[in-house]
Amino acid sequence: MKTAIALIALSIVGIVASGCGTDTPTAQNKASSSASSPAAVRAPDEPAAIDALRKINEAQSFYFKMNRRYALSYDELVEAHLLKTEPSSAQTGYEFKLRPAPDAQTYKLYVAPADSAAGASRHFFADQSGSIRAETGKDATPESPVTQ
Repeated sequence: MKTAIALIALSIVGIVASGCGTDTPTAQNKASSSASSPAAVRAPDEPAAIDALRKINEAQSFYFKMNRRYALSYDELVEAHLLKTEPSSAQTGYEFKLRPAPDAQTYKLYVAPADSAAGASRHFFADQSGSIRAETGKDATPESPVTQ
């Protein structure tokens, strides 16, 4: 019975890992050198940012089930094969900041356009609830409206 449960869990992790992440790894919360160059900053791609947020929330959910805590960094999610790589501004046009609680029982994700000139772009917030919230032109918070 335990073997069957373990095989099911590994199958689910494999399915999740096969569709998660982007292709360009970067260090957590470190602005990439390409993001500092105006020519290299991609325009904000809201669907890509929302997709990345969903994948991070799903990866964190699986990580919590396996470890009884949330991952403290994107690296932990990548090492657990729950994400392919950390989301990057080169892929989405957004900066992703993961803020786990000190006890790793909760986390917050703040997502803002990488280009500060993109004032009309939406900002996003997510946490362990799985809800993605958005605000236009300002930082999203836990009180922001839920987005689709």
